[in-house]
Amino acid sequence: MHRRSLLVALATCGLTITGRAARSAEPTKRISIVIGLPLDHPVVSARTAELYGLLAERGWVDGKNLRIALRSWGTSAADLARTAAEVVRDRPDIIVVGSSAETAAVLAETRQIPVLFATASDPVGSGFVRSLERPDGNATGFSNNDPVMSEKWVELLNEIAPATRRIGVVFNPRTTPAAGATYLARLQATVPAGGPAFETIHVNEPSAIDGAIAGFAGKGTGGGLVFLPDSFTFRNAALCTAAAARLALPAVYPFDTFTLQGGLMSYAGAREETAEMVASYIDLILRGADVAELPVQFSRSFELVINEKAAAALGLILPASLRIRAQRILS
Repeated sequence: MHRRSLLVALATCGLTITGRAARSAEPTKRISIVIGLPLDHPVVSARTAELYGLLAERGWVDGKNLRIALRSWGTSAADLARTAAEVVRDRPDIIVVGSSAETAAVLAETRQIPVLFATASDPVGSGFVRSLERPDGNATGFSNNDPVMSEKWVELLNEIAPATRRIGVVFNPRTTPAAGATYLARLQATVPAGGPAFETIHVNEPSAIDGAIAGFAGKGTGGGLVFLPDSFTFRNAALCTAAAARLALPAVYPFDTFTLQGGLMSYAGAREETAEMVASYIDLILRGADVAELPVQFSRSFELVINEKAAAALGLILPASLRIRAQRILS
């Protein structure tokens, strides 16, 4: 009896331990995030920390019931394609991407794994989704730079630098949605007769950025710049803002990443709102929502960020109208 009691006790203990282990071993979900900046970049550190916090608020904690893998894709289209293929081979539960170029690269590798884009431009025209209301595929997400914003960028440039007579539109046609055509058409339609003339400035390599902008600056006075949403210029924001500053050209940018790195002014969907929306969709997908039925959403609020130091270096005085409307003034 003593031996039998001991065996029963041991068995019961074993079942209890096993039961506790089973209850505590929650299934771990996996997310891969494809990033267009080096992983040690300050912007990456800040944005990922923000996302981790928002996910934790929703019950998803990295290292517990969630595993997040960050992947930076280098500098070339070949690097991006290779990274996209590697991420898909890992078979995560969700792939989170930033730009249109990253979205296209990942969707070229998979039509099964849910893909969540954070800042894709023209997702329908780019073929990422069938419609905004019902994506009807494996991708959905958010867009904070609709082509209609081109009008706002020109308006802001003229407001802060009213002497602007020539506008250079800077982008890489290989990494800008529709090779920039949608934005350019909107820009051309925006300017009234006798308004500033537009000139495209194509930049394809980091080493060519300064020279391309210098070529525009050398054609005469009254120049200003508008940068289109583009993963290439985003990755090379410091080179872009340095060239504009060196050549004394006022510029408006599509992301606050540029103003944080010395650029004059940016206007885009509010970053905090975008982060909240991304976290909410990650949560929904991880809990079983069908990505094909999650509508693409556009920013509901926008953020004007002005770098006062950059304005002073250009000899520009910020009008009261801009000061009042700015959500952030960097001094």
